[in-house]
Amino acid sequence: MLLSLAAMSAALVGFCAAAASDSAPPPQGLFEPRCTSGDQHGWPRFDNGTSLQGSKWASYFTAVYGSLPTSFPVCVYDLWLINPKAYDAAGLTGSRRLKKGGELKELAEGDFYVGAEGYAIYHGQWKPVPNDTWVEVAHAVFPTEITGAWVWTLRGSGIWYNVGRTKVFPTPSDPSRVHEAAIDWLKEGCSVKISTEWPLMESQVFGNCAREKGINSIQFSPAVGEQPIGTFGLTGMTEMVLVDVDGDKGCGVANVTATPLRAGWDAHERCGCSNVEIAPSCGLMAKPPFPYSLFGENPPLCGLRAHNRSASCNPIACAGWTCARESATDIVAAL
Repeated sequence: MLLSLAAMSAALVGFCAAAASDSAPPPQGLFEPRCTSGDQHGWPRFDNGTSLQGSKWASYFTAVYGSLPTSFPVCVYDLWLINPKAYDAAGLTGSRRLKKGGELKELAEGDFYVGAEGYAIYHGQWKPVPNDTWVEVAHAVFPTEITGAWVWTLRGSGIWYNVGRTKVFPTPSDPSRVHEAAIDWLKEGCSVKISTEWPLMESQVFGNCAREKGINSIQFSPAVGEQPIGTFGLTGMTEMVLVDVDGDKGCGVANVTATPLRAGWDAHERCGCSNVEIAPSCGLMAKPPFPYSLFGENPPLCGLRAHNRSASCNPIACAGWTCARESATDIVAAL
């Protein structure tokens, strides 16, 4: 979905707690570098397994990634997202002051705060990732994302995806021009007859047309001039379209065994996801925005509106991408 609409969803986004138990071949591609900052802003750095094992963060990392890392260093400050349930279960509650509400207007580098998808660590700079890089993402499954999947790029979610061939576009400060440059570029030369109906047109442009262009992902920078950095007032949130998967499926693809989603440290594990039935009330927002509120939407925002256009959808009813393992001790966040 378009950023301006996705930002309104406030949807639940699940976290990948661990991988399915079967083995997987090592992932091919790049990873964002670790511990590049000279200042960790009070967050711990672990240079070896011994130092990590003696910390409560060992329990946290095991809950989110299914195991402890095998390569070092590892820096907590690298994370943009912190899983609240795993954090509390690891006994880390109260170890760092958690900012929220009005305090979010003046965040400093490294501050710990309540974000749109959980706890978060504030980073005042954003960099796009290069081609063929594995990133961690969060996504809510919406029935209207029939081609392509709109995700938040959130290092620390534990759900991995390789961006493949990627292209970066700005997020203008003017909401009426959001994604304008991307839409113009994607539509140029596209063989698909773009519908005037919403939200179908979004799937056609950012899914079908993007696939024709040979692009595997589309990155959007934080909104121009927004401080603290973020998108549409959601601090620390930046969006990406994963072109080759579909946002209406819990695994991104119909065949769950073929999901490109990964889990574990550095995406070394298979993602044990599932394509569960979408709740009838699940939708991006309660009702379509103007002017589509006057003419209706295609496809319906949620199953309820397919039968009753006066019904309201509920973003909170939408499940998020998750990965699971067979162990009953897994922690899967439900924010």
